[in-house]
Amino acid sequence: MKLGPGMLKEKLKGRDKFETAENCSILGIIIGLTLISSGFLVSMLNPKGLAAILLMIGSFIIFLSTVALVLTWIFKEILG
Repeated sequence: MKLGPGMLKEKLKGRDKFETAENCSILGIIIGLTLISSGFLVSMLNPKGLAAILLMIGSFIIFLSTVALVLTWIFKEILG
């Protein structure tokens, strides 16, 4: 198994552009969840500053990724 930036690109590639967009949106949701989880962890140690920033950025990434996923599904139904 080779490791590197090409591996992630290879794993995200789908059969068509809609499936690739779905995979990228799901990856965005996972990244957002990771940021939110780390924000909760940081808030246990220090409830100011960095925790709030991580929580807000994570929530925003999840929101954008979810909207992109829903739009991808709509376009897939209309065009595909």
